[in-house]
Amino acid sequence: MGKFLKKNWFVALIIVIFACISVYYIYDTNKGKLKGKTSDGEGVVYSVNDTDETASQFYDDLYKSSGNNAALSLFQKAVADSSYKTTKEIKTKAESQAESIKSNYSSSYGSSSETQLASDLASTGYTDLTDYLITQIKLNKVTGEYAANHFDDLQIREVSYILIKFTDSSNVTDTPTDDEQSRMDAVDAALSSGTSFSDAATQYSEDTSTASNGGLLGVIDKNTTSLDSTFLSAALALNEGETSDWVKSSSFGYFKIYCDASTADTLESNGKVDSPYESLVSTYDTTLQNTAIWAKAQELGIDFNGNDDLEKEIKAAYGVEDDSTDAGASASPEASASASASASATAGGTN
Repeated sequence: MGKFLKKNWFVALIIVIFACISVYYIYDTNKGKLKGKTSDGEGVVYSVNDTDETASQFYDDLYKSSGNNAALSLFQKAVADSSYKTTKEIKTKAESQAESIKSNYSSSYGSSSETQLASDLASTGYTDLTDYLITQIKLNKVTGEYAANHFDDLQIREVSYILIKFTDSSNVTDTPTDDEQSRMDAVDAALSSGTSFSDAATQYSEDTSTASNGGLLGVIDKNTTSLDSTFLSAALALNEGETSDWVKSSSFGYFKIYCDASTADTLESNGKVDSPYESLVSTYDTTLQNTAIWAKAQELGIDFNGNDDLEKEIKAAYGVEDDSTDAGASASPEASASASASASATAGGTN
């Protein structure tokens, strides 16, 4: 059932890669070009016809043109870079993902793929796909860390399954047909005789996309929406080492589900899925990122330096109730833009 249930990571990346504008990148690629030059005590980002653009002016202009998207991107990048250094492993992974995305663009756009990709990147403020992906990998790690810390609340499970397909999917009966029951009985007999679930899945499962891997689906949790709801309910009810009864899915057939892990210790030690929490949040639970980013921001102690407008914008974007007692406090959009830089600096990039 893997091909029915699993999402393609790289396709998802293509969908989300241009979802927000990361204006911080523009600043990051320009901040060192006039090293050492200042104007009225401020660092100069660039100069045109002897007119200096200071850091605060630069952020003000960015805010006018990009508004909340710029502030949110600054906030996200500050959290990502403060949480994880850009290691060789992260960079290599980003480069590999970038090549896959370029390949997908090539398949979709042919000879104009490079132009299309460059255009899409320009709309985000990026000129390098790998740089964007590095930030996304870090944010995925932040979200995976959050999932690990809320293991029990999320009802995290690692599961495998055996699928017996309907004999005639256009004419599904209330109870198994003789043919379906015969195939299900063969599975039950193998398991009863001591055959491991993994070996039984390899031999009997009719989902060829997972059978070769012992029926392994991967890591799921209660927020998973890409799975058949009946399948999900049965899977979450299992503790590790338990096997379900046959579960009928009106969409696919009959499933026998095995729980490989229902505790953090087992999940982290059995090695069936690389980076299991990151796999969870990038594949089956894509609901956690905003919650995780906000929680990490609080842990890092990011300070909005008294800029109430910026703080309200960020909180609204992350669904956080604004508990400010000074309802009348206000700041101009220009001040909010400058405060974005302060928030980023306060987070303290460590990459």
